[in-house]
Amino acid sequence: MSALDNAFKELRRIHKKFDIEGSFEKNGQANAKWPQTLPRSSETDYFYDFCEPVDVEIETGLTPIRFFSLDALEDGQVGYKWAGESNKTELNGNWPAQHLVFMDDIGGGKPVIAVTDIPGTPVLASYDAIAPFKIADSLADFLLAFAKTVEIVHGKFDIFDIYDDDDELSSKFVKLLNKEVGPLLGEENYQRFFDYFYG
Repeated sequence: MSALDNAFKELRRIHKKFDIEGSFEKNGQANAKWPQTLPRSSETDYFYDFCEPVDVEIETGLTPIRFFSLDALEDGQVGYKWAGESNKTELNGNWPAQHLVFMDDIGGGKPVIAVTDIPGTPVLASYDAIAPFKIADSLADFLLAFAKTVEIVHGKFDIFDIYDDDDELSSKFVKLLNKEVGPLLGEENYQRFFDYFYG
């Protein structure tokens, strides 16, 4: 799990460096508190044991995104695993059983999904009700790429300066993201990662 440990270290460093809301905590509660209705993998267990996001909401320059803590994980599946306002009683028949939403836009509708039945726990994303698409080969790759993206957005562009005066993404921002984040994910995953966050 050294790749995950490295990703956790980067997440915590960026979180502290920019004084971002919430905390990443080493609570060791995944086994005790994991909702029985939800899928899990060794990577999701490791993440929630050693780096549980508690009230973490991060500005990406376009829209804030939040991580779900163990306590919020089950509610985070509403509209995905469970049909809309079904009060977590009616399963969405089109939602794959092994998909776990662990992040979402603060308004919902842009899930980041861990695929729990594939080694490494690949990460998918979706928006506007389109079919989920892969943005990282593993949870570790995703967390590392996300941490680097946040560092660029907050550290080099003061969050909202990723846009130029014409409300277009700054070419400097795009080039830096291509250079720093692209190699962490591979070209195809990176293009979809970029599309999810800034497309």
